[in-house]
Amino acid sequence: MEVYLRKLTTKDVCKQYLKWMNDIKITQFTEQRFKKKKLSDLKEFIIQKSKSKNEYLFGIFVKKKDLHVGNIKLGPINFNHKTAYISYFIGDRSFQNYGIATKVIKLICKYAKKKKLRKLKAACYSINEPSIVVLKKNGFKLEAVFKNELLIKNKKYNQSILTKFL
Repeated sequence: MEVYLRKLTTKDVCKQYLKWMNDIKITQFTEQRFKKKKLSDLKEFIIQKSKSKNEYLFGIFVKKKDLHVGNIKLGPINFNHKTAYISYFIGDRSFQNYGIATKVIKLICKYAKKKKLRKLKAACYSINEPSIVVLKKNGFKLEAVFKNELLIKNKKYNQSILTKFL
């Protein structure tokens, strides 16, 4: 399945996108799960990221259908040290488990390299094994584990930090 990245605009905000952001199965391992979203929240987030000098928000699109199926963000970028975080999700569940996340991480690594970054980082809930597997497929390595860093329903979980040198 061919995919591409495109910077999101407010025109990409729709009921389907809102449904993903309010779906606990989609957001369970993100900080997005703490607040119910409205369409206006999504538009404001996209506007904020489009004005940012150190964050790039892309939609993940399936080429054949030109369909928005998720997002990936590069940033915040530390230009002094040439490092950045990445975060991502596949929102449309019917497109999960097709290797799309693996492909878009590869694409964002190429983009980061063009931006002259030297290192990428991803922070994951340690119990989010599929995400860790996808990162490792792209050459990320476990660099740190923060014990009992995260809470889900008052239960403590570790946070894994995976990194990749470009």
